[in-house]
Amino acid sequence: MKSDSLWKACEACGKQFSVKAKSCPHCGKDGRRFSKVKWVGGGFAALVIFTAILGSGESKKGAVEGNSKIAVPKSAIESAAAPLPQRQVSFIAAISEYKTRFDSAVNELQQSVLRDERSVAIVKAVGGQLRADGWLGTLRKLETNSDGNAVVIVRVAQNIDLATWNNAISDVVHSTLIEKGTPLYAALVNMSAGDKIKLSGNFIRAEADGLFEQSITVRGAMTAPEFLFKFTDISKQ
Repeated sequence: MKSDSLWKACEACGKQFSVKAKSCPHCGKDGRRFSKVKWVGGGFAALVIFTAILGSGESKKGAVEGNSKIAVPKSAIESAAAPLPQRQVSFIAAISEYKTRFDSAVNELQQSVLRDERSVAIVKAVGGQLRADGWLGTLRKLETNSDGNAVVIVRVAQNIDLATWNNAISDVVHSTLIEKGTPLYAALVNMSAGDKIKLSGNFIRAEADGLFEQSITVRGAMTAPEFLFKFTDISKQ
């Protein structure tokens, strides 16, 4: 008597043959009923696993990219360096341009002409009122004269400074020294050289450079100018 567990019916001819046989001995039909099913199932399982791994990798990549954007947002980059006021930009550009041209001049006649041209350009840059409002710079010098009034130099760009006089005699006419007891003096008490500051105030008109400039030599005036300035407000950035 045949045991049901050792025999199976052929799907093609219906006759019985051993479960261990690879094919039906009567008609030759492949007897591995589940081979294709197993292959398809195994392939599907592998595809699912691969997709899961790929998806996990993409998720991690997206998380990293997302984190990097959050850590350094565009707004933070823009606020890291506040934009300069347009008049300050124009002022610096004019001085830089004429410095380059001055350095390339072949004689003192050319240098003199360039100085005249620059005087017109920088006055145009700051405007007819000769005023600076909200300009940005670095406090380069903060001292007092013999009377205790504040002597200030602010660097607004490389080799371009705005400054008070450093003594009362020279300052008789212009009154640029910051007097003790004024609100501006009180604000400066809590500052020191190297501080990033915002300033407002007025330039002083002069013939040679358009704006009063304190350098002893023409070369100094054209390549590393220090403009006399009457500060009306200074605050930390």
